[in-house]
Formats: sequence, structure tokens, C-alpha cells
Amino acid sequence: MKSLMDFPGTQILDSMWLQRVRSQYRVVPHVLLVMSILVSTCTEETNAGGFFLPQQSTQGVGRGFAGGAAMASDASTIFTNPAGMTELEQAEADFGVQIMFPKLEFQNRGSTTATPGTLGVPVPYPGNDGGNPFGTTAIPNIYGAQPYMDGRLWTGLGVTVPYGLSVDYDDGWFGRYDSIETDLLTVNIAPTIAYRINNRVSVGAGIDFQYADAQLTTATPNTLAPGGPSPATDGLFDVEGDAWSVGFNLGILVKPSSTTRLGLHYRSGISHDLEGKTTVKGLTGPLAAANGVFDARADLDLPAIVSFGVAHELTPSLTLLGDFQWFDWSTFKELRVRFSSGQPDFVIPQNYQDSNAISIGAEYEMTPEWALRAGFHYDTTPTVDQFRTTSVPDTDNYWLAIGASYSMSEMIALDFAYAYFRWDTVNVDLTRTFFVGTPASGAVNIKGEADNVDSHILSLNLRLLF
Repeated sequence: MKSLMDFPGTQILDSMWLQRVRSQYRVVPHVLLVMSILVSTCTEETNAGGFFLPQQSTQGVGRGFAGGAAMASDASTIFTNPAGMTELEQAEADFGVQIMFPKLEFQNRGSTTATPGTLGVPVPYPGNDGGNPFGTTAIPNIYGAQPYMDGRLWTGLGVTVPYGLSVDYDDGWFGRYDSIETDLLTVNIAPTIAYRINNRVSVGAGIDFQYADAQLTTATPNTLAPGGPSPATDGLFDVEGDAWSVGFNLGILVKPSSTTRLGLHYRSGISHDLEGKTTVKGLTGPLAAANGVFDARADLDLPAIVSFGVAHELTPSLTLLGDFQWFDWSTFKELRVRFSSGQPDFVIPQNYQDSNAISIGAEYEMTPEWALRAGFHYDTTPTVDQFRTTSVPDTDNYWLAIGASYSMSEMIALDFAYAYFRWDTVNVDLTRTFFVGTPASGAVNIKGEADNVDSHILSLNLRLLF
């Protein structure tokens, strides 16, 4: 099987070889599209396992996401467990934003290249440290919930960004042959319904209409450049694709006593059939035949998620919270590219593993107007060491969070939250091969280590009560 970046090389100038460049290179844009999406992420640089974004409400951020499936204290329960709408006291509309300030510092740990230009001998190649690949990012969310039948039946609507990634390194950094810029955005529109069966049990469900958009920019080395490749001789690839797909989610809320709530929520996996294009430019000599714009198609399979939450009122003012989530990331055994021309599928093993997230927290009602909350959150990464890329510099991570709510009046309330988070040290050690099977065949070994430095989230939400 060809490696991710394989395509024919240079030096053979006859027309048949140029046709071979064009025909085989068309495989690469499809693969790059898959990598830009499936190997991404949010964490995501700031998210829970892979590229799922847990920060879907301000109150949730302030609790460290503890009790998300059980707390049901505002309309954001539409996302965490729609059955919780039956615990709301009145119609509500929420408008929130979470602003992330992540920071990561990469260091080159001996990256080398072996190409015809280096006479096949591994040598260092030029490249800076990439700078901080994470810019300030805002994650918005909107929720609305409306009761019927004296609060026994509820309908709701949530607009969220449940998966995302934004990684942008300096163009000439040492990991550019793996990634320069990777972006993934999803927008989820979820009409929901909830019904209180009795005073102990409520159920809820929602349909998830989801839009996904992905982009990847990466470099390809000029393997024939004397002494080795450099930013001045690199080619550039830009890959884009988008799609709409549908999923669903189900939830149940059980109150074994007047002081305890248990919530269980299932969010289905969603498969996107992305269609888009790849723009190739900057290749010179015989490789210039590969420049152009090409159709691209790939699958984006997002994992199923199971969440269990508990909320227990220790006193009328103090509620203790816990939450456990399981992510079905092991479905990513491989990346598969489909071709309309009838060519065999192009398959790249990934071997993702399932991941988990655990949260504990508490909420304290200080006065009728003020509520305080805090929490701790830990999640594991689904990425595997030998497959980790610079597009997804993801490892296990830890959060500490605090938050508060202030009721300005019977109709208006504000929520605030702050979270500090860190990753374990990120290690990347991977090899990308180029122009395999030609006189221009070469390889780049990208070795780097990254540390998370003082990353933060600020969150604000406006609640309107009717």
C-alpha cells in the first residue's frame, strides 16, 4: 500500500511519465482530505478526546462538565440530555459563547530528510518551531425550550458546534510536510422533545441535522533540491470539503428520590460524505504536471457518545455532581477514500482507541440571586502514539473550572465561567514518504515535542426566561 504522501517523482520527462504523475497524484488529494478531517482534532487542541468539544454551555464549563446528563439547570440540557427539559421551571432561551485561549509550543527533536538531493543520507532540513498553532477561538451556542401540558411535555431547539479544530502553524515550520493548517467545523441543529412519564422518570429525544466543513493545507518537499528541501522549493496543497448529514440522540432522567437525579444520554455517530476540491500549486519541473484543481470525496465518521451523570442535593443549597462519558473512537480503524472512477478504495490504518472523560463538581446556591459552581475534568485521548500527527497534537488533558450565575430579574440571568486546562507532553514521531518508486523517491522523518502553556477558557451566557 502506498503511504499517505506517495506520488510519482521527477527526472523522467517523457509524456507517458507525466500522465502517470497526473493519474496517480489524484489519489493524494482524496487522502489529504480524509486526514484533514478524521485525524483532526478539536482536540482538538482544547477539547475532550479527539476533536469533540464539551464546552456547550457556560454552566457546564463552570462545573467542569460534571453532572451534565443529570443537572438540567438551564436550556443547555437540550445538548447534554433532552429529558432534562422537564426539570425547567419555565420557557427559556439561552445565548452563550465560550472563548478559548490555548497555547502550545513545539520543539524540533531531530527531524531529518533523506532524498536524492541529500544523496540518500538523512540530514536536518530547515524549519522554525511553528509558533503557537492555536489562535483565540469562540464557540457559540443557542438553546430554546418551551413547555406544554403544564410542563409535562417540552420541545426545544439547540444550535451548537460539537466538533471542531483549528490548527495553524507558520508556513516554514519543521512539521510542514505533515500539516500547516487544519480546520474542521461542525454546526449541529437539533430539534428536541421531552416528556415526563411520572414524577420519577422523564424521557427525551432529538434529531441532529449536522453540517461539516474541513480544510487542510500542507507542503510537499522538492526531493531533488540540492542539499535537501526548503520552504523556498516546497509545493503547496489546499484541500476543502463539506457535507450535511443526520443523526439522533436519546436521553432518560430518573429521580430515585427528591434529592437525587440520574441521567443517561446516547448521541449517535454521524457519517458525513464530504465533497470538495483540492488545489495544488507551486510544483516545478516535471512535477508541475500535478498542479491544478481536482474533485475530492471522503468519509467523515463521528463517534457515538454515551454519557451518565448524577446530581445529588447534599443540602438545599449544595449539590454534588459527577459525570462519565464514553466515546466510540475505536470505529476509526482506518481512513477509506472512495473513487467515482472505479479505482479501488484507498485505505490508511488509524487504529484509534475508545476514550473516556470523568468529571466531578459542585454547585452552591449562595442567595436567591447568586449561584456558585466549580469542577474538575479529565479525559483520555483516542490517538495512538505511532499515528499521532501535528494536525492533532492531542494527549490526555486536565481541566479546573469555576463559575457563577446571577439572576438580574425574574426574566434575565447571566452565567459566567472560567477554566484552566493542560495537556500531557505531546510527542510526534512519524515518517512521510514522497515520490515512491521513482528516481525522486525520498522521505521526511518529523520528530517533535510540544508542551501546553497556560491555556484558558472564558465563558458567558445570557438566559431569557418567559
